[in-house]
Amino acid sequence: MEDRTMPGLLSDNPISNSDQDRFGYLPYVEELYAIVRAADVLPVTVGVFGPWGSGKSSFMRMWRDRLGFAPEDRALWFDPWKYDQKVEVWAALLHSLLAQIQTEEPAGRKAKRLAAATTWLTLRLGLGASVSALTGGLVGVEDVTAGAERIAETDAGYYRDLNRFEVDFAEAVEEYLPAGGRLFVFIDDLDRCTPAAAVSVLEAIKLFLGESRCVFVLGMDYDHLVRVAAAKFGDMGVDGAAYLEKIVQLPFFLPEVSFAAIRRAVAPTAGILADHEPFWALVRTGFGTNPRRVKRFVNVLNLATAVLARDVSPVGDRDSPALHMQLARLLVVRAEHRAFFRHLREHPDAWQVMLGPPHIALPAELQEFADDTRLRRTLGATGQILGPAAPTAGEVTRLLGTIRMAAPDDAGP
Repeated sequence: MEDRTMPGLLSDNPISNSDQDRFGYLPYVEELYAIVRAADVLPVTVGVFGPWGSGKSSFMRMWRDRLGFAPEDRALWFDPWKYDQKVEVWAALLHSLLAQIQTEEPAGRKAKRLAAATTWLTLRLGLGASVSALTGGLVGVEDVTAGAERIAETDAGYYRDLNRFEVDFAEAVEEYLPAGGRLFVFIDDLDRCTPAAAVSVLEAIKLFLGESRCVFVLGMDYDHLVRVAAAKFGDMGVDGAAYLEKIVQLPFFLPEVSFAAIRRAVAPTAGILADHEPFWALVRTGFGTNPRRVKRFVNVLNLATAVLARDVSPVGDRDSPALHMQLARLLVVRAEHRAFFRHLREHPDAWQVMLGPPHIALPAELQEFADDTRLRRTLGATGQILGPAAPTAGEVTRLLGTIRMAAPDDAGP
């Protein structure tokens, strides 16, 4: 069997430090850090806004890495989606913060008392399973009723702790931090949570942590969170954007990564299409400047072309840019034009028909696709060259078979 080398797999994991910056985020990280370090009034909440796959996690990790050069600062990373539907996310956030503060005295004693108050509140709300998960199983669900009965006798004390939670937490943070330091709390992927969980985290920041020497950095899709807030509070006449403005004092919209930067980062794994200009025009048409989507597409394409190579004859066709381009275009159609892709599976000649002479009217079932300029450009109908002519019905059928084997619908870019 012929030995073929597969291109490298592009990782979807966020970068971990500034040395790995490929998209020019570092100057923005430095500027934001300088702004919040100069803030006289704390806490400050920073919103790092960007759509799915735009690089929010990488940006925030670079910021956390930057804190390594400021010994007076401390950082906590919190992924709320890991707790979503398992425990109360707001309680998980509070316990995570308090657990870190508990590591140093004298702040530790106050943090332990606040942790007890948080656990008490969770019990009072009837969230026994949450308490069990938050305490690592030390408090079992079967113990919740008995525990609630025991602490009922000290309700007054716990109410007092909760009423003073903001002040006590601020004092605990003050005792925990070196002089002049700040506690940076990075809350990532808030938009991956259920709407109720996402709002509960925002509310916890506002209600429990509003007097502390903290900088909260929230990574989220702005439009998504506005819709979540509107759905939650719309009946009360609260505008979603206005609600976020009350939580986030410093909004930062992640700059769009240039397509040239994405291409430089991805090209080494693009195989024989790495220097093929029509391919990059196709990628930009399909996925714009979203780094994650481009990476996923190239990974799927590499796997699909490897599968196709085992089924192509003669051998020379295996390394044909035209063949790879046809497969790439079909994968873009699947990802971005689902209705036409479904039609193509039933009518593999539709691709050629769509690109037929302009004086020949399209069949009625293709009329709905006729005005989709982006689809027609992807198929190759515009003046810009995007690769070879449309594949025949037989070629489309073979390519569809390759996609079914190498990249099922739920694994597409």
